[in-house]
Amino acid sequence: MITLQINKKEVMSLWIPIGIIILISLVAYPLSLAILSGYFLFPITNFFYKKFKIPITLSVLLTEALILTSFIVFLFIIIQTLIDLIPLIHEHVMLLPFVELQSHPIYIFFEEKVQGLLNKLLNDLLLNLTYLPSYFFELFLFSIGLFFSLYESSKDRLWFLVYFPKKARNFSERVLIKSSGVINKFISVELKLFILTFILLSIGFNLLGLHNPVKYAFLISLVDSLPFLGTGILLIPLSIYFFLMEQRMAGIIILLLYIFVQLTRHIVESMLWSSSMQIKAVHVFFLSAAAILLFGFIGILFSPFIYLIANKWESFTKTSLR
Repeated sequence: MITLQINKKEVMSLWIPIGIIILISLVAYPLSLAILSGYFLFPITNFFYKKFKIPITLSVLLTEALILTSFIVFLFIIIQTLIDLIPLIHEHVMLLPFVELQSHPIYIFFEEKVQGLLNKLLNDLLLNLTYLPSYFFELFLFSIGLFFSLYESSKDRLWFLVYFPKKARNFSERVLIKSSGVINKFISVELKLFILTFILLSIGFNLLGLHNPVKYAFLISLVDSLPFLGTGILLIPLSIYFFLMEQRMAGIIILLLYIFVQLTRHIVESMLWSSSMQIKAVHVFFLSAAAILLFGFIGILFSPFIYLIANKWESFTKTSLR
Protein backbone atom coordinates (compact mmCIF):
# COMPACT_ATOMS: atom_id res chain seq x y z
CA MET A 1 0.00 0.00 0.00
CA ILE A 2 2.90 2.34 0.82
CA THR A 3 4.54 1.63 -2.55
CA LEU A 4 1.24 2.31 -4.34
CA GLN A 5 0.84 5.59 -2.48
CA ILE A 6 4.40 6.68 -3.40
CA ASN A 7 3.88 5.81 -7.05
CA LYS A 8 0.57 7.67 -7.12
CA LYS A 9 2.18 10.73 -5.54
CA GLU A 10 5.05 10.61 -8.06
CA VAL A 11 2.60 10.39 -10.97
CA MET A 12 0.62 13.38 -9.66
CA SER A 13 3.64 15.55 -8.85
CA LEU A 14 5.99 14.59 -11.70
CA TRP A 15 4.58 12.79 -14.72
CA ILE A 16 1.24 14.59 -15.07
CA PRO A 17 2.87 18.08 -15.04
CA ILE A 18 5.49 16.89 -17.56
CA GLY A 19 2.74 15.45 -19.76
CA ILE A 20 0.82 18.75 -19.64
CA ILE A 21 3.98 20.71 -20.53
CA ILE A 22 4.70 18.42 -23.49
CA LEU A 23 1.09 18.69 -24.71
CA ILE A 24 1.12 22.51 -24.50
CA SER A 25 4.55 22.60 -26.22
CA LEU A 26 3.24 20.54 -29.14
CA VAL A 27 0.07 22.62 -29.54
CA ALA A 28 1.83 26.00 -29.18
CA TYR A 29 4.92 24.90 -31.12
CA PRO A 30 5.89 28.41 -32.41
CA LEU A 31 6.25 29.58 -28.80
CA SER A 32 8.03 26.36 -27.75
CA LEU A 33 10.43 26.78 -30.66
CA ALA A 34 10.98 30.42 -29.67
CA ILE A 35 11.90 29.39 -26.12
CA LEU A 36 14.36 26.73 -27.29
CA SER A 37 15.80 29.06 -29.94
CA GLY A 38 16.27 31.72 -27.27
CA TYR A 39 18.24 29.24 -25.15
CA PHE A 40 20.51 28.12 -27.99
CA LEU A 41 20.95 31.58 -29.57
CA PHE A 42 21.64 33.43 -26.32
CA PRO A 43 25.46 33.23 -26.76
CA ILE A 44 25.10 35.61 -29.72
CA THR A 45 23.14 38.11 -27.62
CA ASN A 46 25.62 37.68 -24.78
CA PHE A 47 28.50 38.35 -27.20
CA PHE A 48 26.99 41.71 -28.21
CA TYR A 49 26.20 42.55 -24.58
CA LYS A 50 29.54 41.56 -23.01
CA LYS A 51 31.98 42.29 -25.84
CA PHE A 52 30.60 45.57 -27.22
CA LYS A 53 28.78 46.76 -24.08
CA ILE A 54 25.53 47.16 -26.03
CA PRO A 55 22.37 47.39 -23.87
CA ILE A 56 20.60 44.06 -23.54
CA THR A 57 17.47 45.20 -25.41
CA LEU A 58 19.53 46.34 -28.39
CA SER A 59 21.62 43.15 -28.19
CA VAL A 60 18.45 41.07 -28.45
CA LEU A 61 17.23 43.13 -31.41
CA LEU A 62 20.64 42.80 -33.07
CA THR A 63 20.50 39.02 -32.63
CA GLU A 64 17.08 38.82 -34.29
CA ALA A 65 18.26 41.18 -37.04
CA LEU A 66 21.34 39.02 -37.62
CA ILE A 67 19.22 35.87 -37.92
CA LEU A 68 16.77 37.58 -40.28
CA THR A 69 19.61 39.03 -42.40
CA SER A 70 21.33 35.64 -42.61
CA PHE A 71 18.08 34.04 -43.74
CA ILE A 72 17.47 36.75 -46.37
CA VAL A 73 21.06 36.49 -47.67
CA PHE A 74 20.70 32.70 -47.85
CA LEU A 75 17.47 33.03 -49.86
CA PHE A 76 19.04 35.69 -52.09
CA ILE A 77 22.00 33.44 -52.93
CA ILE A 78 19.69 30.51 -53.71
CA ILE A 79 17.30 32.61 -55.84
CA GLN A 80 20.14 34.37 -57.66
CA THR A 81 21.82 31.06 -58.47
CA LEU A 82 18.53 29.56 -59.65
CA ILE A 83 17.88 32.62 -61.84
CA ASP A 84 21.19 31.93 -63.56
CA LEU A 85 20.69 28.17 -63.59
CA ILE A 86 17.11 27.86 -64.90
CA PRO A 87 17.78 29.50 -68.31
CA LEU A 88 20.85 27.27 -68.66
CA ILE A 89 18.77 24.18 -67.88
CA HIS A 90 16.07 25.33 -70.30
CA GLU A 91 18.68 25.89 -73.01
CA HIS A 92 20.09 22.38 -72.61
CA VAL A 93 16.67 20.73 -72.29
CA MET A 94 15.63 22.28 -75.60
CA LEU A 95 18.61 20.55 -77.20
CA LEU A 96 17.24 17.13 -76.30
CA PRO A 97 15.91 15.19 -79.32
CA PHE A 98 12.47 14.51 -77.83
CA VAL A 99 11.13 12.67 -80.89
CA GLU A 100 13.95 10.12 -80.80
CA LEU A 101 13.95 9.90 -77.00
CA GLN A 102 10.26 9.08 -76.61
CA SER A 103 11.04 5.41 -77.16
CA HIS A 104 14.14 5.47 -74.94
CA PRO A 105 13.69 3.36 -71.73
CA ILE A 106 15.26 6.07 -69.53
CA TYR A 107 12.94 8.74 -71.00
CA ILE A 108 9.81 6.59 -70.53
CA PHE A 109 10.74 5.78 -66.93
CA PHE A 110 11.54 9.35 -65.89
CA GLU A 111 8.66 10.96 -67.77
CA GLU A 112 6.15 9.24 -65.48
CA LYS A 113 8.22 9.92 -62.36
CA VAL A 114 8.75 13.62 -63.15
CA GLN A 115 5.07 14.08 -64.02
CA GLY A 116 4.03 12.57 -60.68
CA LEU A 117 6.56 14.71 -58.83
CA LEU A 118 5.40 17.91 -60.52
CA ASN A 119 1.76 17.13 -59.70
CA LYS A 120 2.66 16.51 -56.07
CA LEU A 121 4.70 19.73 -55.85
CA LEU A 122 1.85 21.73 -57.39
CA ASN A 123 -0.72 20.26 -55.00
CA ASP A 124 1.56 20.91 -52.01
CA LEU A 125 2.17 24.47 -53.18
CA LEU A 126 -1.55 25.21 -53.54
CA LEU A 127 -2.24 23.65 -50.14
CA ASN A 128 0.49 25.70 -48.46
CA LEU A 129 -0.78 28.90 -50.09
CA THR A 130 -4.11 28.45 -48.29
CA TYR A 131 -2.22 28.26 -44.97
CA LEU A 132 -0.04 31.31 -45.76
CA PRO A 133 -1.88 33.74 -43.38
CA SER A 134 -1.50 31.28 -40.49
CA TYR A 135 2.21 30.85 -41.31
CA PHE A 136 2.73 34.62 -41.10
CA PHE A 137 0.87 34.73 -37.79
CA GLU A 138 3.00 31.88 -36.40
CA LEU A 139 6.14 33.65 -37.61
CA PHE A 140 5.01 36.84 -35.85
CA LEU A 141 4.40 34.93 -32.60
CA PHE A 142 7.79 33.22 -32.95
CA SER A 143 9.57 36.58 -33.42
CA ILE A 144 7.93 38.15 -30.36
CA GLY A 145 8.49 34.97 -28.32
CA LEU A 146 12.16 34.88 -29.36
CA PHE A 147 12.62 38.50 -28.25
CA PHE A 148 11.24 37.80 -24.76
CA SER A 149 13.12 34.50 -24.55
CA LEU A 150 16.46 36.13 -25.36
CA TYR A 151 15.76 39.04 -23.03
CA GLU A 152 14.82 36.75 -20.14
CA SER A 153 17.86 34.54 -20.81
CA SER A 154 20.09 37.50 -19.90
CA LYS A 155 18.82 37.14 -16.31
CA ASP A 156 18.58 33.35 -16.22
CA ARG A 157 19.24 31.18 -19.24
CA LEU A 158 17.11 28.39 -17.78
CA TRP A 159 14.22 30.66 -16.79
CA PHE A 160 11.61 28.41 -18.44
CA LEU A 161 12.48 25.42 -16.22
CA VAL A 162 10.55 27.08 -13.38
CA TYR A 163 7.43 25.43 -14.85
CA PHE A 164 8.97 21.97 -14.55
CA PRO A 165 8.59 19.85 -11.39
CA LYS A 166 11.64 20.19 -9.09
CA LYS A 167 12.61 16.55 -9.62
CA ALA A 168 12.82 17.06 -13.39
CA ARG A 169 14.75 20.34 -13.41
CA ASN A 170 18.25 18.91 -12.90
CA PHE A 171 17.64 16.25 -15.54
CA SER A 172 16.23 18.83 -18.00
CA GLU A 173 19.23 21.10 -17.39
CA ARG A 174 21.66 18.27 -18.14
CA VAL A 175 19.72 17.40 -21.32
CA LEU A 176 19.88 21.01 -22.54
CA ILE A 177 23.61 21.29 -21.83
CA LYS A 178 24.29 18.02 -23.67
CA SER A 179 22.02 19.08 -26.54
CA SER A 180 23.91 22.38 -26.86
CA GLY A 181 27.17 20.48 -27.15
CA VAL A 182 25.75 18.08 -29.74
CA ILE A 183 24.28 20.92 -31.85
CA ASN A 184 27.60 22.81 -31.76
CA LYS A 185 29.43 19.67 -32.92
CA PHE A 186 26.79 19.09 -35.60
CA ILE A 187 27.25 22.62 -36.99
CA SER A 188 31.03 22.23 -36.90
CA VAL A 189 30.94 18.87 -38.73
CA GLU A 190 28.44 20.08 -41.35
CA LEU A 191 30.51 23.22 -42.02
CA LYS A 192 33.66 21.13 -42.60
CA LEU A 193 31.73 18.73 -44.86
CA PHE A 194 30.30 21.68 -46.80
CA ILE A 195 33.82 23.06 -47.42
CA LEU A 196 35.10 19.60 -48.42
CA THR A 197 32.20 19.00 -50.87
CA PHE A 198 32.60 22.51 -52.31
CA ILE A 199 36.34 22.02 -52.95
CA LEU A 200 35.89 18.58 -54.55
CA LEU A 201 33.04 19.71 -56.81
CA SER A 202 34.85 22.93 -57.81
CA ILE A 203 37.90 20.92 -58.88
CA GLY A 204 35.73 18.33 -60.69
CA PHE A 205 33.63 20.94 -62.52
CA ASN A 206 36.76 22.90 -63.49
CA LEU A 207 38.34 19.79 -64.98
CA LEU A 208 35.10 19.08 -66.90
CA GLY A 209 35.07 22.65 -68.20
CA LEU A 210 31.54 23.39 -66.98
CA HIS A 211 30.12 26.94 -67.03
CA ASN A 212 30.52 28.84 -63.69
CA PRO A 213 32.00 25.84 -61.82
CA VAL A 214 32.48 27.63 -58.48
CA LYS A 215 28.90 28.99 -58.38
CA TYR A 216 27.31 25.63 -59.16
CA ALA A 217 29.68 23.80 -56.82
CA PHE A 218 28.53 26.17 -54.07
CA LEU A 219 24.84 25.54 -54.86
CA ILE A 220 25.23 21.75 -54.90
CA SER A 221 27.32 21.82 -51.70
CA LEU A 222 24.61 23.93 -50.05
CA VAL A 223 21.91 21.47 -51.15
CA ASP A 224 24.08 18.61 -49.90
CA SER A 225 24.32 20.17 -46.44
CA LEU A 226 20.52 20.35 -46.08
CA PRO A 227 18.70 17.38 -44.47
CA PHE A 228 17.07 14.81 -46.82
CA LEU A 229 18.87 16.25 -49.87
CA GLY A 230 22.27 15.54 -51.37
CA THR A 231 24.59 16.02 -54.31
CA GLY A 232 22.70 13.30 -56.18
CA ILE A 233 19.60 15.49 -56.55
CA LEU A 234 21.53 17.57 -59.13
CA LEU A 235 24.45 15.40 -60.26
CA ILE A 236 22.40 12.31 -61.15
CA PRO A 237 19.99 14.23 -63.47
CA LEU A 238 23.06 15.91 -65.00
CA SER A 239 24.63 12.51 -65.66
CA ILE A 240 21.37 11.22 -67.20
CA TYR A 241 21.23 14.31 -69.42
CA PHE A 242 24.66 13.55 -70.88
CA PHE A 243 23.64 9.92 -71.46
CA LEU A 244 20.50 11.07 -73.31
CA MET A 245 22.62 13.42 -75.41
CA GLU A 246 24.82 10.44 -76.38
CA GLN A 247 27.73 11.99 -74.45
CA ARG A 248 28.37 8.83 -72.47
CA MET A 249 31.89 9.73 -71.36
CA ALA A 250 30.71 13.00 -69.76
CA GLY A 251 27.80 11.12 -68.12
CA ILE A 252 30.15 8.48 -66.72
CA ILE A 253 32.57 11.12 -65.41
CA ILE A 254 29.74 13.00 -63.64
CA LEU A 255 28.51 9.72 -62.15
CA LEU A 256 32.02 8.81 -60.97
CA LEU A 257 32.42 12.32 -59.52
CA TYR A 258 29.16 11.85 -57.61
CA ILE A 259 30.30 8.44 -56.25
CA PHE A 260 33.74 9.82 -55.32
CA VAL A 261 32.29 12.87 -53.52
CA GLN A 262 29.75 10.75 -51.62
CA LEU A 263 32.32 8.14 -50.54
CA THR A 264 34.82 10.82 -49.48
CA ARG A 265 32.12 12.76 -47.65
CA HIS A 266 30.82 9.74 -45.74
CA ILE A 267 34.32 8.58 -44.77
CA VAL A 268 35.30 12.06 -43.55
CA GLU A 269 31.93 12.47 -41.80
CA SER A 270 32.46 9.20 -39.91
CA MET A 271 35.96 10.30 -38.90
CA LEU A 272 34.79 13.75 -37.74
CA TRP A 273 31.92 12.34 -35.66
CA SER A 274 34.25 9.64 -34.33
CA SER A 275 36.66 12.33 -33.13
CA SER A 276 33.88 14.54 -31.71
CA MET A 277 31.92 11.81 -29.90
CA GLN A 278 34.87 9.60 -28.94
CA ILE A 279 33.49 6.49 -30.65
CA LYS A 280 34.99 4.43 -33.46
CA ALA A 281 34.37 5.49 -37.06
CA VAL A 282 32.96 2.06 -37.94
CA HIS A 283 30.40 2.48 -35.13
CA VAL A 284 29.43 5.89 -36.52
CA PHE A 285 28.76 4.35 -39.94
CA PHE A 286 26.61 1.51 -38.61
CA LEU A 287 24.72 3.77 -36.19
CA SER A 288 23.90 6.31 -38.91
CA ALA A 289 22.81 3.53 -41.28
CA ALA A 290 20.65 1.99 -38.53
CA ALA A 291 19.08 5.41 -37.80
CA ILE A 292 18.06 5.79 -41.47
CA LEU A 293 16.71 2.21 -41.63
CA LEU A 294 14.69 2.65 -38.42
CA PHE A 295 13.41 6.22 -38.81
CA GLY A 296 13.81 6.87 -42.54
CA PHE A 297 15.60 10.00 -43.73
CA ILE A 298 14.48 11.86 -40.60
CA GLY A 299 16.95 9.60 -38.78
CA ILE A 300 19.70 11.82 -40.24
CA LEU A 301 18.61 14.61 -37.89
CA PHE A 302 18.71 12.30 -34.86
CA SER A 303 22.08 10.72 -35.70
CA PRO A 304 24.17 13.08 -33.49
CA PHE A 305 22.01 12.25 -30.47
CA ILE A 306 22.30 8.53 -31.28
CA TYR A 307 26.10 8.93 -31.29
CA LEU A 308 25.86 10.61 -27.87
CA ILE A 309 23.72 7.74 -26.51
CA ALA A 310 26.22 5.23 -27.96
CA ASN A 311 29.08 7.06 -26.22
CA LYS A 312 27.24 7.02 -22.88
CA TRP A 313 26.23 3.38 -23.38
CA GLU A 314 29.86 2.40 -24.03
CA SER A 315 30.95 4.24 -20.87
CA PHE A 316 28.15 2.57 -18.91
CA THR A 317 29.08 -0.95 -20.08
CA LYS A 318 32.74 -0.34 -19.26
CA THR A 319 31.82 0.82 -15.77
CA SER A 320 29.42 -2.09 -15.17
CA LEU A 321 32.11 -4.63 -16.11
CA ARG A 322 34.48 -3.40 -13.40
